[in-house]
Amino acid sequence: MELNNETLEVDFNNPIDLSLTSRVKNGFKAWYVDEITINTIRNEEFVGSVNEGGAVNFREVLINPHGNMTHTESVGHISSEKIYVNDILKRFHFIAQVITIVPTKEIKTNANGQQEVNYTIELEQLKNKILPNTEAVILRTQENYEVLAQKIYHNTNWPFLKKEAAAYIREMGVFHLLIDQPSVDKEFDDGKLLAHKAFWNYPNEIDEKRTITELIGVPDNVADGKYLLNLSMANIENDASPSRPVIYKIN
Repeated sequence: MELNNETLEVDFNNPIDLSLTSRVKNGFKAWYVDEITINTIRNEEFVGSVNEGGAVNFREVLINPHGNMTHTESVGHISSEKIYVNDILKRFHFIAQVITIVPTKEIKTNANGQQEVNYTIELEQLKNKILPNTEAVILRTQENYEVLAQKIYHNTNWPFLKKEAAAYIREMGVFHLLIDQPSVDKEFDDGKLLAHKAFWNYPNEIDEKRTITELIGVPDNVADGKYLLNLSMANIENDASPSRPVIYKIN
């Protein structure tokens, strides 16, 4: 196939799914929300359960994309303007690069004189690593992929991108940033959202071309390098939508 004037030989028979399965019980969760909830629709004349005698299974699903789903978001996540993520993509295939980063341990003294330990993704860890023509960067910061679908992130102070690193990714011409954490930003940052703002160059502009995808999982056996990314999401008018990023090897 040809993409951005580059001819790619792609192995479509072996997709690598980067989305995590959302479950009602023992599912992954962040931002102090619970797992997804699935309820059977019922009233006096109808029950949406075959096991209960209904003709069909008919259920409603309660989700929080930011907290219990692999999700993709637009700048509408941090702006007062309603920028719906389902309007952002004009195509769904992108040249992507998987980059593994071991977060840097950073010890700081906070305003109360207490030491705080953070794990960060630094500019120096990304410099000269992003290959030409890369449209999407997939950051793998965690090992033990198997546990991610059940991981509870509440109050864990997960690794995050420094604003300089996020700005550099943008400067390298990347339009789609994916990470295996609940956020590109620090869990408790007083609402500064420095990495989000740097990647979207907000509030200097309202970037309606770039997306951030969070709570992905990159299998341990996937090597760093270039892939073809299919970035699909539910067609929902919202700042964020459940998504299913899938990558394919480029031969």
